[in-house]
Amino acid sequence: MAQEIIHERYPESLPEDQISPKSVVLKVVSAKDALVRNWKIILVLCLLGYGIGYALDIYLKKPPQYEASILFNLGAGSSSNSQFGQMAGMFGLGGAPDANVYTGENFLYFVNSRPVIERALMKEVEVGDKKMLLANFVIDSSTIREEEWKDNPKLESFHFKSDSIKGFSDFEHRALNTVVDVAKVATAVYEPDRKSSFLMLTVHFKSELLAELWANTMLETVEEVYTENQTSKTRKTLKLLQARADSLERILNRTETNLARQMDYSTNIVVPEGQARVTKLQRNSTFVTQLYAEALRNVEAMRVSLVQEAPLFTIIEPVKEPLDMKADEGKRAQIGLLIGLVLAFVIVYFKGVYADVMADERV
Repeated sequence: MAQEIIHERYPESLPEDQISPKSVVLKVVSAKDALVRNWKIILVLCLLGYGIGYALDIYLKKPPQYEASILFNLGAGSSSNSQFGQMAGMFGLGGAPDANVYTGENFLYFVNSRPVIERALMKEVEVGDKKMLLANFVIDSSTIREEEWKDNPKLESFHFKSDSIKGFSDFEHRALNTVVDVAKVATAVYEPDRKSSFLMLTVHFKSELLAELWANTMLETVEEVYTENQTSKTRKTLKLLQARADSLERILNRTETNLARQMDYSTNIVVPEGQARVTKLQRNSTFVTQLYAEALRNVEAMRVSLVQEAPLFTIIEPVKEPLDMKADEGKRAQIGLLIGLVLAFVIVYFKGVYADVMADERV
């Protein structure tokens, strides 16, 4: 009677798209038996993975580093009005720059780009009672000499003598490449919260002073380069307008000088030709004066536009003092244990499949 009930509930044949509860139970029991039979393999692989991870934790363990973080917000400047846009178009400079170049993920890459880091490294900073290039302070206060340059005797006491990268020798360029790579690894910029527009700049160095100086200098440099790029067209327009105003000023000065000379000459010799020449020079002087005044107004208007277009970097949270010290958490041992466990399961599974195939062949 009981067998009939079981047979009725769990029939021998089921549709292909259905799984019998009995087969599920049998699979679970089979998997449990396979794990029990191969417990030595699982144990050995887990211990092996954990041991390798632990050894890597010891070998690759980094000394504690100081963390300097700045939370800031990037506000876009106001766009130029139509009058300034037309003025830029007259000089063939087009309209406002393409903002998509420095928005979203692009801005994060821009912050940690080589041009920005190089400019920051070549800035002069105050360290104690003396001034020095930030690149030299990075060399003295980081692990570059002990790790990257340990096999190069020429770099034992190397320092950059100038902040002009264009005048560097090949040897200095190679040294700068190393410093840039170290600074890139130590610097990170990210969005702490996708729902907000705030950005976080984080720096890690073994020197507390270096971490603070590098974070502040990096943000200052990012603001400089970003502002220069975003207002490049307006600055070009301003330069052309200023050149035009200077040219009109020189013309006006020559015209007024000629007018004064002609008026002085005409007071002594009263002839119709002299009076006509004075009248012509007065007319030219008035016309050039009007052009010069208009040029000065355009220059001032473009300067106002340049200030309005400049983006605004607002520091929400500056670098706090004292800095937090972050130690290496050493999670490689746990990762090794997990990898060993997964590898053990894979081996046990394929071992069971191989045993089933061999059993079918013998039958």
